[in-house]
Amino acid sequence: MNNETKDLIKQKLDIVDIIGEYITLIPAGSNYKALSPFRNEKTPSFIVSPELQIYKDFGGDKSGDIFQFIMDMEGVSFPEALNILAQKAGISLKSYSKNTEFQVDNKKTLLQILSDSTKIYHAILKHMQYGQRGRDYLNSRGITDELIDLFEIGLAPQSYHTLSKKLSQKYSNTDIESSGMVISSDKNNIYDRFRGRVMIPIQDTLGRIVGFTGRVLPEYEDGKMGKYVNSPQTIVFDKSKILFGLSQAKIAIKSNNRVIIVEGQMDVIMSHKAGVKEVVAVSGTALTEQHITTLLRYTNKFILAFDNDKAGISACLRSAALITKKGGIVKVITINGGKDAADLVRENSDLWINAIEQASDFIEYYINNIVSKIKSEDTPAKNQALQILIAWIQDINDPITKNYYIKRLADLLNMSEKDIYSQLKTKNIQGEVNVKNHNIETPLIKLQKQIIAHLLYKPTNHDILILEQSLFTQPKLRDLFIKLREYCIQNSPQKLSLGECKQFLSEVEYTTLEELLLPILYKIEQLQPSELQTQQTIQENILLLKNQYKSLARKTLLKKLKEAKKVGDNTKIQEILKKYKTFT
Repeated sequence: MNNETKDLIKQKLDIVDIIGEYITLIPAGSNYKALSPFRNEKTPSFIVSPELQIYKDFGGDKSGDIFQFIMDMEGVSFPEALNILAQKAGISLKSYSKNTEFQVDNKKTLLQILSDSTKIYHAILKHMQYGQRGRDYLNSRGITDELIDLFEIGLAPQSYHTLSKKLSQKYSNTDIESSGMVISSDKNNIYDRFRGRVMIPIQDTLGRIVGFTGRVLPEYEDGKMGKYVNSPQTIVFDKSKILFGLSQAKIAIKSNNRVIIVEGQMDVIMSHKAGVKEVVAVSGTALTEQHITTLLRYTNKFILAFDNDKAGISACLRSAALITKKGGIVKVITINGGKDAADLVRENSDLWINAIEQASDFIEYYINNIVSKIKSEDTPAKNQALQILIAWIQDINDPITKNYYIKRLADLLNMSEKDIYSQLKTKNIQGEVNVKNHNIETPLIKLQKQIIAHLLYKPTNHDILILEQSLFTQPKLRDLFIKLREYCIQNSPQKLSLGECKQFLSEVEYTTLEELLLPILYKIEQLQPSELQTQQTIQENILLLKNQYKSLARKTLLKKLKEAKKVGDNTKIQEILKKYKTFT
């Protein structure tokens, strides 16, 4: 794709309008602000600039243009984001490279095949005669006609060619097979993958059908085939990313600030019958980090409703560990007697609603279901169970979430929080320190960023323009400073916008500018300092930068001096001492 198409879309669409479809934007001077759609926060730190047509989440790590926002918000690739925005702009996409064009067109074809398959299956289920058995089964599970229509549930007849014949009238066998709806035989013929099954379409977050779950009708159960069969992995269906019901649940999850995760599609569908819509299910796989990342866009409160058996408890522990590691809060619904959400709703909707309201914190659930069931005299087993819980808390990255669970554990065990802290694992501490130190932004780097940000704010400032480029110790910041200074000297702009910088910076340099400096620049603009204040700040930063640079240079030379003395290299020693004097 050439950049003309991308730029044309940007000209047609305003980032304020696009982001405003997802969150409420409030005017803030020449910008707009909002609560971050990617994190939970009380004070707005998400800024949208109409002038620059970019956004920045100052409390997180998200920033970019309208394309990046759609990619971040919807969890789609760039070609998909491009397609979504092109449709909004009323632009026909024709400017792809051959490979990209083929990939996007092929994906579009597969989505059309899946959409047509949904309509065919749904029509069969609604047919007075052919759909009777499917409707009888669904009705026996408590699923109403309204739910059948809402989730577009269908029926695959016990036939090898019902769907394949209809699809072959519009699509090639290769595309139909690529969609996962048919299987190719030895004779290069295709036949229906799903037969004698109630068909439940699976949607992505945009509401597009990407796959199916087929539940075999009771009359065809023979113990040889799976009761539930999912679509195979395709270029549009990835089980590790897709959550069943999320398309229908997004608004409810945001409104109620919680998501309930159940084990099966029927649980989701029946929960809607009970009026509880903030419910999703994984599609034939365990809960993954990608699932959690997707859900954290909408809420950080997770309620797990897994089976209350050994496998369910194990899955609950694993899922809770993944969720809390990413900063989520976990509660657990306890359902006894081998029942699930669908069973409770079918019996009485209030049973499911009450079970949700009585959900307990994960630690309380774990203690009640694991620790309390260990015999009182089995001290080693209890200690082992508690150590698992301590290790689980240790892995939580978010300090607020970690403190929350430490307090809960201390309350439940009647222990002091200090005792809990003392038991937290200390292994790998050195490794963690090394990682943290590696990611820490040194004062020297901070000063370099501050000065570049002030150059954008005051491009004519003489003190910055005459700075030596060697003071910028980080290569990407040094390269950026050289480019910006050269442009300012040649053009003497009164103020340098990021949009203007994009014209003469490389993509890498612009990304550095946008990601590393926009927060600093924004703070400077919001403070609106006077000319005198600005000049004083610049001079102070330059003085500090020079002093810290000298300090770093002296430390480096002293280290080299020590090495030279060790090997007795007198020439090198004299050379280093001469250089050292220049930094005193």
